[in-house]
Amino acid sequence: MPTFTSFANDLPDPNFKIGYYGATDTQTEAKPGPGFASVKLTNDQKMLVSRTNSQRILARSVAGQKWNVDINYHPMTREQFEPVYSFLLRQKGPITPFFVSLPQYRVPQNASWNTIVTQTFDATSFGGSSTESAYAPYIKTTASVNAGTSSVMFVVGKHTNYPTAYSFNGNALDPNVPRPGDMVTFATHTKAYLITSVETNHDYQASTTQPTTTQFRINVSPDFTETIAANTVGTFSIPKIKVVMPQPLREYSLNTDNLYSFNLKLEEYL
Repeated sequence: MPTFTSFANDLPDPNFKIGYYGATDTQTEAKPGPGFASVKLTNDQKMLVSRTNSQRILARSVAGQKWNVDINYHPMTREQFEPVYSFLLRQKGPITPFFVSLPQYRVPQNASWNTIVTQTFDATSFGGSSTESAYAPYIKTTASVNAGTSSVMFVVGKHTNYPTAYSFNGNALDPNVPRPGDMVTFATHTKAYLITSVETNHDYQASTTQPTTTQFRINVSPDFTETIAANTVGTFSIPKIKVVMPQPLREYSLNTDNLYSFNLKLEEYL
């Protein structure tokens, strides 16, 4: 067994394995974590709402937004239970943040877009050397946007070193783009966002800049919490939410069939 540089920081699940030594890798000793019986995602954002005597509504946001995640597990054998429980004990409640991948957001809804964000290219096919194989396409912002805004433009190309405009099966990028309800994260900060709409070269708001055939603009919720610089990478496949447990682990249940019952409450870490 080779050495490892750090302990796992992804909640073990069927896609993120963990070994008895505490690291995530592909060794045969590493085992997948248990799947979720149910997931509850809460949009936690405080609003101040009041009505005037004429019944007009006055509303404003009085605090930032975070995601709350409640996870329920199926009854588990000890072999299934101990790896995830031990992982959580090591996080010490709210002291150490970690990442969770929610199954409903793991794969983009649009199969064509999923193909774009998960495929690789042979660099020799577009001028690279044979040692530069299997570069994934880059998906980067085209310009800086400020915190507090809610839209950003992306461009899709083959690779940073070979920024040939990407086309899907010889066609323009549209309509092979993300869909409302997909999750996206950014390389420069860990806040998770849900896409509310996607504008393309063919369909875009009249008062805004028209995306080119290799660009698309997403609108998200909540608003961006930090400035996003130009050329920032967006993650659309297997996005993760950075979370903490608001309280240390307290209990689990063991029934007469030697099956463990357990649930988990998490809050987004910003």
